[in-house]
This record gives sequence, structure tokens and C-alpha cells, in this order.
Amino acid sequence: MKAMIMGGGMGGLATAINLLDLGIDVSLVEADEMFGGRASSWLDEDGDMIDNALHVFFPYYVNLLNFFRKMGIYENITWKNTEFYYALPGGKQAVLRFRDLPAPLHAAFAFAGMLKDYKEIPAWKVIIAGFPLASGLFLTKEQIDKLDQISMATWVYRWASLDGLRPMEPGINGLTFTPSYAVSAKVMLNWGMKVMGSAENARVGFANGGLGEIWVDNCLDYIKEKGGQVALGKAVTAINVEGGKIKNIVVGDGEVMEADLYISAISPYSLRRVLPDESFGLEYFRDLWHFQYAPSLSLQVWFDRKLTDVDVTFFSSDCIFNTYADLSNVLPHIFKGGTMFEMVLSPADHVQGLPDQVIFDIAIEQIKDRFPIAREAVVKKWKVVRERQGVYRPAPGMEAHRPFQRSPYANFYLTGDYTKTHVSSGGMEAAIWNANKVAELIAADKMGTTISLNKEFEPNEPLMKLMSPRVLGGGLLAVICLALLRKLFKRR
Repeated sequence: MKAMIMGGGMGGLATAINLLDLGIDVSLVEADEMFGGRASSWLDEDGDMIDNALHVFFPYYVNLLNFFRKMGIYENITWKNTEFYYALPGGKQAVLRFRDLPAPLHAAFAFAGMLKDYKEIPAWKVIIAGFPLASGLFLTKEQIDKLDQISMATWVYRWASLDGLRPMEPGINGLTFTPSYAVSAKVMLNWGMKVMGSAENARVGFANGGLGEIWVDNCLDYIKEKGGQVALGKAVTAINVEGGKIKNIVVGDGEVMEADLYISAISPYSLRRVLPDESFGLEYFRDLWHFQYAPSLSLQVWFDRKLTDVDVTFFSSDCIFNTYADLSNVLPHIFKGGTMFEMVLSPADHVQGLPDQVIFDIAIEQIKDRFPIAREAVVKKWKVVRERQGVYRPAPGMEAHRPFQRSPYANFYLTGDYTKTHVSSGGMEAAIWNANKVAELIAADKMGTTISLNKEFEPNEPLMKLMSPRVLGGGLLAVICLALLRKLFKRR
């Protein structure tokens, strides 16, 4: 049995590995000049490492981390302390530091400590807004699913002032490339529940080198050793359908390629351009047109001196950037000398059309405001990175349109972080989860075999078990009953 995989990003490469492990012959084609998709990096003309974006890892990325362990590359993740810094106007800073306490107390103490120095918004507004942000702990799965119909900002506004959401906005922007008024409440509650799971889950890991550098070559070596074939510069230009099945695909200037199975690991935007018109008679494929692009850019700036000694993630509000890190502190063996900020520019809807020079001019003034020492520093080099950016926008209602991995065509499967999963809105964990899901389905459909590749994240904190609606409701009812009984006995 031969499988043709279209797309050589993280989802495509992981799918190839899974299918080779099942004994299926695999060929993979990639339109780009490099493998890795959004999870890639390269060296520029000066030999400096360029990431397509600032990628971070969390311990609750259980399937991604298992994949890295399998490939022998888990040690390429550098884990940092469980803290996040807010760089505020005028050089002020606040720290969200998660203590090693039982969940969710770790989060409560972290926000209490952060609010001592975070004076941009009155503390009471942030505290009240924290309740809808943490509400996923108290809701059933069905209730959380229904919240996909409204935005995160709408959900918070039902209970609190939107001003209180301000400290969380940079994180929302950095995770989804989408503002809080346009991102699904369900999506953000799912993210929040993971961080609330334990202090450990809030830790951030960085790639110990270029992201593509630490994992892509290992995957390619594995695929080739198993007999798989890979090719770059092979853009899919047409998918031909006959008799309810994929007949073949066309790549490049007209090369026809055939297989028994076809797996799309390309974006929904690319896929809908190459499907035949007849496919859109099916609602399954029409759903692809619901997906909208959430643009982002990345900015890397090299300074001649240190601007900070912080080696974890920074957040800033009201800036062209929102989430960033000084990689000279994170990876001092690679970025030597002065500060090298790698900065996420998102949401980039209003930025992506600006010239690079204008983007840099805006950013450098904002950097100087947040880090006054930068006013005396010399910028040695800077680069706006536009390549391989963006994800799909997890707007309200989008979860219903994420396609299941098994398509209506008997030999056609879809994978990629945009396909249906409960683990996140998109990103690396979703890419691996879906690559595993495709392999599970193909094993069942075509080989009559049951395999289980995906693992579920399970919080292992005693107090978290008390967060279920039933337990909380029962506890609240018990407190009310005790209060009534006490009042009754006092009357007697």
C-alpha cells in the first residue's frame, strides 16, 4: 500500500513517520524550498539563525513531547522558570511568577504577585475579569463547547470590565494571532484550563537552537531510513477525483503522481484551490471556505549591549509586538553579546502591508519606551520575517467547521493543525495530535488494526478534582444548608 502525503510541515512529516511505522510505503511532496512549515528556521547571509516565529513549548503538549522523545530530540528543549515578565511603559516591569503550589492556588498567587507591580489597570478590575477567564474550571464540557459561539471578550464582558482583560491580551494575541474580541471563548478557556492544571504546566520551553534545526533533519533521516521518499519544490496544482476517490494528483509543471492513499497536510487555503469543482458539492469540502487567515510577522533585533537579563517570555500591551524574548539570555551559546529580541507581531492585519522599515521604526520607539537603556544602545541588525507566518483564525463558530480527518472520498484523509481536535485551536500540539489521528484511522479503515497513538492530558492535582461542577455545586449546597441550620439553632 502506498500513501502520498501533500505537505512537509510538522503535520506532514509526523504523518509520514506514523504511516511508515505501519508498514505503508510513503512519498511526500513539499512546495517550499525547505521542510518544517511554520516550525522552521534557517541561517541568513551573515550566518545568523532566523526563526520564522517565536515558538515555545508547554508541558501539556503531551503528544508533541512524546513525538520528540520518540525521535530522540526531546533534549533539544530548554525549559525555563515558570514566570512571565510584563515590560511596561517607562521601563517598569511586573512578573507573573507561578509558585510550586497545588493548582489552582499557583495561579491565584501568581496573579496576586503580578498585580503588586502592574499598575496599568486597577487591580480590582483584573481580579473580577479573572473569574470568567478561569471559568473553564467550573463548567462542563458541553457548556464550554457552547461558548464557541461567542468571543472571549464577549464572555468576559458579561461579568466584568474589558479593562481587566488587558494583562491577558498579549498572551491571547501571541497564542492565536487574534484579538480577544475575535477569538472563540471556548478556545481560550481550553488554553486557560491547561495553565490552571498545575504550576508545571505554565512552564515555557524554548528550542535549543533554530526550531527547524532541532527536529526536521531527524525526521527526514527517519523517513529515508524507513524507505520513504521526500521531495521539495513540488507544489500540488490539482487533485483529480474519479468515482468517489482520488485518482491522482498533479504537481509542478504537470507531473502526475498516483498512490493508494492520499493525505493532505497542506493548509485549507491551499487545499481548496486545488480541489476540483465537484468536491464543493459536498458540505465537508465547502467548510474549507470558512477558514480565514490570522496573519502574523516576526521581528528580530540585534543590539550592541544587554537590555535585560531576563531569560523567559516578555509580554507588552499597546505595542506592535506582544510576546517576545531576549534570545541572548535564553540561548547565550548561540546569540552571543548584546540583546537579540525575537518578537511576535500579531494580530498583524493592520501591520502586514507596511514596509519593513516602517515596522521597525514603530517597534524601536516602543522598545525604547519599555527598555530605556535601549535609547543608548546601537542596533547592529534587524529583520522583519514574513515567511511561513500565520495560522487559521479561531473565530467564534469555527470549531464546527474544522474537518474530521476522514474525508468523504474513500482514499483521502486530511491532517494539519486546523483539522478537528479538542487539544487546542492550532499549533504544534494540534499538528501532532492530528497526525496521530490520521494514522489511527488509516490503520482501522485500511488495515483492520486498532492502534492508539494519542495521549490525553490529565491534570494530576488533588484540588483540581474539586473543580467539577457537581462537586462544587454539592459543596456550595452543603455550605448553604449548614448556614441555614446554624441560623435555625441560633433562633432556638
